[in-house]
Amino acid sequence: QILGPTIMSNNPIIQFEDGWSDIKRAIDDVLIKALNDGVKPRWGPSGYKYMQIYCICHDMCVQRSPYNWSRHMYQGHGLTIQKYLHSTVLPSLQDKSCQGGEAFLNELRYRWSNHQTMNQWLRKIFCYLDRYYVKQHSLPTLEETGLQLFKTEIYQHFKGHATSAIICLINEEREGAIIDKTLIKSIIGIYESMEVTYELEQPLLDATRVYYSGKMKNLYAKSSMSACLAMAEEALDNEKTRVVEYLNPATEPKILGKIRGLITFYKLKDAITNLELALWKARINEENGQDRDMCHVGCGAE
Repeated sequence: QILGPTIMSNNPIIQFEDGWSDIKRAIDDVLIKALNDGVKPRWGPSGYKYMQIYCICHDMCVQRSPYNWSRHMYQGHGLTIQKYLHSTVLPSLQDKSCQGGEAFLNELRYRWSNHQTMNQWLRKIFCYLDRYYVKQHSLPTLEETGLQLFKTEIYQHFKGHATSAIICLINEEREGAIIDKTLIKSIIGIYESMEVTYELEQPLLDATRVYYSGKMKNLYAKSSMSACLAMAEEALDNEKTRVVEYLNPATEPKILGKIRGLITFYKLKDAITNLELALWKARINEENGQDRDMCHVGCGAE
C-alpha cells in the first residue's frame, strides 16, 4: 500500500515545469517504453521510481495557491494519454486495417490491453487527483477520462471497421470455418466497456437476417419446406451456442427472433403457395367440368 508523504511547511516549492518534466520523463522512460516493447512496466527495485514520481505528484497537488498544480496535473494526465493514442495507437491500427479483418482485430485487442495497463498505472501515479481534486470539482475520474479518450480518439475512427470484421468472422463460422472465438469475445468486451454494444448489435442483427434469409430462400426454392424448417431449427441451436461462447447474452433473444421471424415468413409463404396451388387446381377442375358439360350438351343436340 502506497502512503502519501508528509508535507512540511518548509518543503521547497515545486514549479510546474520542473515537476512535470520529472513526471513525464518517468512515464516515457518506464511506462510508455514498456508498452511499446510489449513488456510489463518495471519501476525499479521496490518501486523506487514509482514512489518518487508518486511523491512529486502528491506534493504538487497539496502546495498552497498559487503553487497548487492540481488543475494542470489533471489536464496533463489527459494530454499524456491523448498524445500516446495519437502518436502510437492510431497509426498502428491504420496500418493493420489494410491487412484484413482478423489482423486488425488482433491489433485492436493488443492496443486495448496496453491502454488498460496505461490507464491503470497513470491512475496510481495521479491517484491524489481522484481522491480530492476530481471530487471537489465533480470531474470525470482518471479511469473515466482514459476510457473516454480511447473512445473518442480510437474507437470512433475504427468502429465501422471493427464491426464489419466481427460480422465477417461470424458469417465465416456459420459457413463452417474455424475462427478465433476468444478474439471476438475480447473485442466485444471493448464495446461493453465503453457501453456502446448497441453499435455492434444492430448491424449484427441486420447481417443475421440477411444471411439466414438467403439460406432459407435458396433451400426453399431447391428443396422443400420441411428441409427449410430443419435448417432453421439447426440455426437456432447454433446461434444459442454462439451467444454462450462469445456474444453478449442480451443479444440472444434478438438474434433468435430474426430467425423465428424468417420461419414464420416462410411458413406463411408456403401456406399461401399451397392455397394458390389448391385454388388453381380447383379452377382447372371446374373449367374441365364445364368443358365436359358443354361436350355432353353438344352431343345431345346432335
